Amino acid sequence: MAKQTARSLPVHNDMADAFITVSRALVGIAVRSINAAPVEVTLVQHRLLVLLATGGDQTVGALAEQLEVNASNASRLCDRLQRLGLVTRDRSTSDGRAVDVSLTASGRNLLETVRKHRRHEIQQVLGRMPRMDVNATISALTAFGDAAHEVGEAQWTAYAL
Repeated sequence: MAKQTARSLPVHNDMADAFITVSRALVGIAVRSINAAPVEVTLVQHRLLVLLATGGDQTVGALAEQLEVNASNASRLCDRLQRLGLVTRDRSTSDGRAVDVSLTASGRNLLETVRKHRRHEIQQVLGRMPRMDVNATISALTAFGDAAHEVGEAQWTAYAL
């Protein structure tokens, strides 16, 4: 058993290193695409909008939990997004103590602008790769997205936009 672990460890390190390298490239693409938004939002604010787009209306507490921040930080994120007209907040109909946060049409438009910019830049990178590598990349990244419980692009566009 230890022999198998010793043999597989370098493979796992190599795989992790490859994903770390790719993640740097993807973070760069993500930051540039968010900077292309019609109004200035941070990466965390963008993530909050994505959570609303894919999960529907949510309480500040639920958003805080998903963002792994405390509720007061999530509330401040929502304050800024509300001032920008990207979200609305209303008292929950089911729990008068809770506040539901909703994505506005402007919020959806921002997400679509970012998505189009990101798609274009990723297509340029994929266009510089051999087709066989692109196919393998798609397969590996689809499996990675599934394991990370991320909503796929087809479901994202059907549901969120």
